[in-house]
Amino acid sequence: MMKCEAITEKLRQDAVNLISAVWHGINWDNIGSRRRMKIYDEFANKIKSASATGKTSQFLEKLCEKMDSSIIVADAGKVLEVIRGIEAQDLDLEILDALRSETELIVLLMREANNELKENSKQATLGATP
Repeated sequence: MMKCEAITEKLRQDAVNLISAVWHGINWDNIGSRRRMKIYDEFANKIKSASATGKTSQFLEKLCEKMDSSIIVADAGKVLEVIRGIEAQDLDLEILDALRSETELIVLLMREANNELKENSKQATLGATP
């Protein structure tokens, strides 16, 4: 794998980690059943809208506000690590561009990761080994 591809893949995973943290912090009590049917489309649109900024931390704030989300404590450390890494390498514009141009892919990767978590949780609850 070339260096550029490795950076792109890392940024894509960082983007998934950021939007996952927002997703897990959504106040689902405020989302009715009709809205839930199109929630992934809404989420993707709000990701694109929130990514129209210059800093990853601002993107995260905007997306949390748009989705009525508060990042849960379990995700806070990972989010802080991702943002610090992006800022340290001066990759804000690159990740924001990826969030805009690859929104559907990034949301799909998040959904896939969420499904894996659910399956692992079910297996652990049933006492089975993955």
